[in-house]
Amino acid sequence: MLQHHMWYCYHGAVDTELRQCRDEGRDVSALEQKATAINIVAPVTEEEYNIVMSMVDELEALPLPEHPTYIEPDDLEAIHACAAPRREAVPYDKEALVDRIHGAWIGRVTGCLLGKPVENRSREYIRKIAEADGNYPITRYLRGQVENPTNDPFFDDPNFKYNCFAEKLEGFSPSDDDTNYTTLALTVVEQYGRDFTSDNVVEAWLRNFPAWVLCTAEQAAFRNFLCHILPPRSGYVRNPYREWIGAQIRGDLFGYINPGDPCAAADMAYRDACCTHTRNGIYGEMFIAAMIAESAVSSDVRHIIETGLACIPQKSRLKEAIDRVLAMYDEGLAFMEAIGRIHEQYPQEELHNAVHTIPNAMIVATSLLWSRGEYTTALGYSVMAAMDTDCNGATVGSIVGMLCGAGQVPAHFTDPICDTLRTDIVGNTLVRISDMAARTMKLIR
Repeated sequence: MLQHHMWYCYHGAVDTELRQCRDEGRDVSALEQKATAINIVAPVTEEEYNIVMSMVDELEALPLPEHPTYIEPDDLEAIHACAAPRREAVPYDKEALVDRIHGAWIGRVTGCLLGKPVENRSREYIRKIAEADGNYPITRYLRGQVENPTNDPFFDDPNFKYNCFAEKLEGFSPSDDDTNYTTLALTVVEQYGRDFTSDNVVEAWLRNFPAWVLCTAEQAAFRNFLCHILPPRSGYVRNPYREWIGAQIRGDLFGYINPGDPCAAADMAYRDACCTHTRNGIYGEMFIAAMIAESAVSSDVRHIIETGLACIPQKSRLKEAIDRVLAMYDEGLAFMEAIGRIHEQYPQEELHNAVHTIPNAMIVATSLLWSRGEYTTALGYSVMAAMDTDCNGATVGSIVGMLCGAGQVPAHFTDPICDTLRTDIVGNTLVRISDMAARTMKLIR
């Protein structure tokens, strides 16, 4: 089984590192031919692993450009200097916040479940699956009981059906990394307080996370932790996935506990993200955490997005990409036309794009803008757009759940999960979503 586990085997590490170096503006010309000649997609033996890691080390050692097109620091103080001026927190309605926080938790869980059956499937595949059940545009959970309208044998796998489709659930939402991280973040703040450090995050991971459920950058960083390579080095040493989406799906809790204070939410998100990511991988988590914090006090979706952007470097690739989304909205494009442009720039067939921070953050922003924050539409859009559908569904769900509150979430999303979530976190294996929301409220000051 180990030989077939993608991320345990550093799947596509050399190709990903090569692409990552190009994204960062490094000159790869001296190593490109040598790197592309290494055709070991999933190193299994010790010899193959050493060959792959040696090549990754050589690529990582390439110097960054002296005069970069983008200004993308990893240090928090430098990020502050490159972001928009920081603003003070604004007051929030604590009585209303109880329902909003509960709604955000429900949104993360239900959005994740909505996108789970079609993660990294194409737009065409998703449309066929939904249309076969009379559910396109998507307004409810995808169902596995329809006849397979695709040639994908995975669709008919019993294990897949019982872990992804709502009608097969047994009274709870199944575990997923998108909900594991939110649950663990809650544990971190409960145990170490709001002033937790990156080292506290590492300790919590080692105590509470089974390594087997980690993917990409998180799997690479976990190995670094065990080798006593700690933050911030753990985010980039032998970590080709350092700007992938993993951190972007971890920042929700920090937004939940900082209503009206996006800068504080982004700073907390940084302390988490730098354990496993660099540059835009870090900014993705800061961006999402800040947006969620602002959605507790504002219903203006564009303002919420712009507030998130203010917390990250203004000359970063992520900021530039989300600005393009805002421009497409102002241009008056239809939703799927805008999504088409994102796919043209970041073809999903390339794994580096499908699970990268930037195109998925663009999908999150597009889903929010074009839906105007309406719960059902926003979740449906986030899945119809393809790429990392469970991640984007969960993130969009957090934001629109915070906007509308638990009382406004349609029952067809909440009924199948029975207020219950399964996780892989030690001590939190089966939890009530309402209890998680109540625990979150205790961390707000």
